[in-house]
Amino acid sequence: MKYLIVVALLFVIFSLGQALFYLVKGKGQSQNTVKFLTVRIIASVVLFLFILLAMHLGWIQPHGTRMVPVG
Repeated sequence: MKYLIVVALLFVIFSLGQALFYLVKGKGQSQNTVKFLTVRIIASVVLFLFILLAMHLGWIQPHGTRMVPVG
């Protein structure tokens, strides 16, 4: 399950990189920039909803960070 989430995050970062590439290459005039940013937003929302569903179904267990007392 963790690997699927990591792969999805890498896809989101890759899509953001593609949008940046087309933004620089096309000097902001390319429709590809909008397309890849749209893909990134959709992938991010789907990943977020998948994580919520996985937590609800018990596939993954959320855990907090352990606070270490100082002093």
